[in-house]
Amino acid sequence: MTTKVRTNQTWRKQKTVITALAFAVLILLPFMAKGVPESSKTVEMTDLVVIKAGALTAPPPWAVMQRLLIRTMEEAAPVYLKRFTRAGGTVYGQGMVDDVYEMFFNWPLFYAMGGDEKLLHWALQEWNAITRQFTHQDAQIDEEFFANSDWFHISEGSMAFYDFGVADPTIPENVMRSRRFAGLYLNEDKNAPNYDSKHRIIRSPFNGRQGPRFTAEVQDVKYRLDPQYGWSTLFPVVKDLEPSWSDTDQRRKQIQELFEKMVMSSDVPVNLPVTGLLTNAYLYNGEEKYKQWVLDYVEAWMERIRQNRGIIPDNIGPTGTIGQNRQGQWWGGFFGWTSRYSVYMIYGALTVAAECAQLVSGDSRYLDLLRSQVDMLMKESVTRDGQLLVPYKYGSNGWEDYRPMMIRDLAHLWHASMDAKDWERIEKVRTGSKTGPPPYTDALLANPRPEIWKPDGSKADWNRVLSVGDRDDDNRTEFPRLQYYAGRNPDWPERILRADYVEVCRRMEFMRNDRRDIYSIVGDDLYPNNPVITKGLQQVTLGAPQTIYNGGLLRARVRYFDRDRQRPGLPPDVAALWKN
Repeated sequence: MTTKVRTNQTWRKQKTVITALAFAVLILLPFMAKGVPESSKTVEMTDLVVIKAGALTAPPPWAVMQRLLIRTMEEAAPVYLKRFTRAGGTVYGQGMVDDVYEMFFNWPLFYAMGGDEKLLHWALQEWNAITRQFTHQDAQIDEEFFANSDWFHISEGSMAFYDFGVADPTIPENVMRSRRFAGLYLNEDKNAPNYDSKHRIIRSPFNGRQGPRFTAEVQDVKYRLDPQYGWSTLFPVVKDLEPSWSDTDQRRKQIQELFEKMVMSSDVPVNLPVTGLLTNAYLYNGEEKYKQWVLDYVEAWMERIRQNRGIIPDNIGPTGTIGQNRQGQWWGGFFGWTSRYSVYMIYGALTVAAECAQLVSGDSRYLDLLRSQVDMLMKESVTRDGQLLVPYKYGSNGWEDYRPMMIRDLAHLWHASMDAKDWERIEKVRTGSKTGPPPYTDALLANPRPEIWKPDGSKADWNRVLSVGDRDDDNRTEFPRLQYYAGRNPDWPERILRADYVEVCRRMEFMRNDRRDIYSIVGDDLYPNNPVITKGLQQVTLGAPQTIYNGGLLRARVRYFDRDRQRPGLPPDVAALWKN
């Protein structure tokens, strides 16, 4: 059996602590595999580290908690499956397809870490059923891929598909899908000319199986220009868009045409997670064209940063020119520097692309894609009442919207580089952390509103471990992990596993007490109840930061293989801890 491994071999000073609650055999896989064959024939694996546990001792609390968490999630998964899906796998309720894919996004990863094999089979069943369902329901899927959407949402919906390769890279239909999906950005499908290889741009913020989208409905324009959401702007062509612009046919047509020209006909940083799709195909197939595409696209954005005085521009015109549709203005694009979640979206995309380029090339200079922008924000930082704040937006008034620096991207940067200077960046942010709230306080509200970050007086506690899920919580959960590596949070392994156990129980209680009729369930009710929570297991066992939720690939220090059962993951009754 061949196991697909995404890892990095630079942490030679780290070590893994293995605890066997009963006799077991464990194999660590410190290498990257590529060029996986399409058949499922057995392939000999070499250079394996074999650990045999032959003595009985009292297990530490973190090991007992780890095995309890695994068993509890294995028992909870079928309850969730029965509650929210029909026979055959289609789901109750309506919603956006990326949200529905999210219902099972981490089940393949859970299997790959040692969860019951049934979860992999269920995840495959559900991915296929959801794909069929949403091909016919609103036609959001076309030939098994997103018909047309932005890559912030396509990435959310792709997480399970990427981790199918981590769980089992020998499934022929997924190998073929990896090629076909990546081909949509190599222009191998004549009906989907998403990429301009001459100018190294993805031609629109909205793309997919049906190609780049350059048109927009008036309702879409209203939503995306609404200050309540603030996804984009028409500045500088329209400096102050009147709220009543859609009241007359003439003005409505004028604004729609401007939106299509300025917003829809441009490349944006949030397209960078496409690199995950191409890297996934490279890891399956090992073909040079996928690797080269990733490097070409990342290098194009690195050049644009240099051209723009060290700041990543958020809109690139049809000829690859910065600000081409905005009178040369480098900011204002879709999900760009003026948008509500600008830094969260832009920097998540930068992190995914930097990691992918480093992974396929082995060249850490590509981490400068992210590092340069971390340093740029830090350069623009201010200190108020002893608290380090960085700007999250840029607009007509310059840098604005100062908030605490997010830790997610710094954690990934250090994990990828193991550079002492990247750790110093983390320490600088830690020293400057004085008070809450988190950078975004109402991001998950049904009707978000423009907010101004203000300190609320709560102490910034980097050791604090929260009982939260996997979705969009990668910022808060990286603080205590980094503190553990720094020797400041010794009980973190047990505490994070216990916190995840508490959250699993909370979600099970919600489902147990939910008396709604299944036909009253709507799309947004589905994914938050997923009782499989993998971030603690991933952090503790694999020595990995929580995978970037919007299109990231697993970046682990080690992986485990059960030789007796010939499958990936921890053997039964074995617990593992990656220790500094």
